[in-house]
Amino acid sequence: MKRLTLYGIRTAAVFMVALLSQVGTGAAQVYDHPQFITPYGETGLGAYLVVVNDINDFGGMVTYRKAGDVNLGVRGSVNAAGDGDVAFNGGLDVYSQFVEVSESFPLDVAWVTGFGLGYVTGGCDGGCAILRIPAGVSVARQFVSDDGKWALVPYVAPRIALDIGISGPDTKVHFDTDLGLEMRFSEQWLLRFGVTLGSNNALGFGIVF
Repeated sequence: MKRLTLYGIRTAAVFMVALLSQVGTGAAQVYDHPQFITPYGETGLGAYLVVVNDINDFGGMVTYRKAGDVNLGVRGSVNAAGDGDVAFNGGLDVYSQFVEVSESFPLDVAWVTGFGLGYVTGGCDGGCAILRIPAGVSVARQFVSDDGKWALVPYVAPRIALDIGISGPDTKVHFDTDLGLEMRFSEQWLLRFGVTLGSNNALGFGIVF
């Protein structure tokens, strides 16, 4: 892991400002939250505040992940979806690191997949539901403080997803990208921030413990 310098702090600050500037608006859909997945395994609970499209479409998400040769995680969320509607989402995350930082390559990389179910009340003659199957990668680099007690981890996670319409939406394929930044204080405690850019924009931040 690379030692954190003043340049690294400035880079992280610029990175966060750029993320915030990207959050826009769009029609409310289901399962459009940051996945908050870096290449590194984690074991513990995560609690996040999430905002989809604008400040009116806000909610919360909870995750539990278990580190292993293949990392597994479950998630669940609920948020306002505009016009008094409510979106409910749940899913399974499966991911594993397959590239490590080396002298010839400066990044850590994991493959990421799983599935998600989403339902939003209203519209679609009473409610819209989809099954989402994503596949992508998470790419990151750790910048560690001089005393080794904490680290900044910027990451990017592009993915392609197949959305299968269960009721209402048509089946389609689309592309999303998560941009994120986390501050690690230990393997058990970290702060994480991220945005999703794609069919809908979303922002979230929270803790893992």
